[in-house]
Amino acid sequence: MYVDSTWVKANVSGYGLAPSEMTVGEFKEQAIKENGLFKITETAVDGNGVEREAVRYFQSPEGRLPLSPVDTDARWRTTRAGRASGLQYQENAIVDRGGFILSRGVTHASERESKAVPALVEKLSLRPVSLAGDSGYSDGRLRQLLEERNITAYIPIHTRHETSMVSTGEFVYHGDHLICPQGKVLRRGSFHNPELAEGRTYQYVARQKDCQACPVKEGCLPPKQKRRYFTLTMYYPEYLRARERNQTETYRQELRRRQTIAEGTFASLDRLTWARTRLRGLWKVECEGYMAALAHNVKKLVRRLSRGVGPPDLAPPGTAETTEPRGTPGSDVSASPMPPEYRLRRYRLTKGTSPRIRRLHCRWR
Repeated sequence: MYVDSTWVKANVSGYGLAPSEMTVGEFKEQAIKENGLFKITETAVDGNGVEREAVRYFQSPEGRLPLSPVDTDARWRTTRAGRASGLQYQENAIVDRGGFILSRGVTHASERESKAVPALVEKLSLRPVSLAGDSGYSDGRLRQLLEERNITAYIPIHTRHETSMVSTGEFVYHGDHLICPQGKVLRRGSFHNPELAEGRTYQYVARQKDCQACPVKEGCLPPKQKRRYFTLTMYYPEYLRARERNQTETYRQELRRRQTIAEGTFASLDRLTWARTRLRGLWKVECEGYMAALAHNVKKLVRRLSRGVGPPDLAPPGTAETTEPRGTPGSDVSASPMPPEYRLRRYRLTKGTSPRIRRLHCRWR
């Protein structure tokens, strides 16, 4: 199975939404945190010159991301450049190899993609053998959850987990301690920084006298430090197993299928007008998303039945896919080869192409 997410534009306008005119310090003193949002009461003058109190909601504690008063569930999603990309919702879905949506849900656009996966897995009526996703799902908690449920995770390791000297192999990991290139031991300490997104972390610290007597301390010790230490997440063993699994051909094959199948599913939902919501409020948008998923599955089912093709192949990852359509035995359909279900094509980007369409598109045959 394959998991992915996309943004659905909210049915609100950002016109007239402006950051708070207060300084960051003043905003933090006056703002009241309520349901994860920051509420503040401001006095404004209307067109008749009458002062009125207006309640405004902000997404950030600095007062820089104002929310629409008609739909506070529509949140901003910041891009890698740190810019807000509009008020949106996030659609999360798990699809099978045939492109059918098996589990889905709508969350706030400000939440991480990996947080929605446990609820989606709970709603599955079938126990998945594997789950493939992109690097946005490279989360230690999610990897541990899938491991406990005997679900093989084919998820790339995020670059932030591959940049330390431990990940590159210069310092060898041994569970409760590390071994540096000079053979010295870095002992594991207590839990550290439990507020991090990756959960609690361990701190591995070397002895000061070992580092000061080391012949390569000039190139190993950071500035103003007298001994070497590393901070590793408590889920680091999960990343070690994932690094070994990601070297296999099955992993590369599943990622190629995910790009075709999952992206194609969201492209189909776009054509069903699920690129923008018509309702407001999280639970109403959730209902609207279920209707779009139902329409997508019905369209897929009718198209397969019209070709005489049976259910999608549920063979485990790494096995060869059947090329025989599972239609009615004895019919001329079962004797014909199964046509490919997806075709990946690149579309030429034009000036009018929306940012959402600027990616590889999957066209259903």
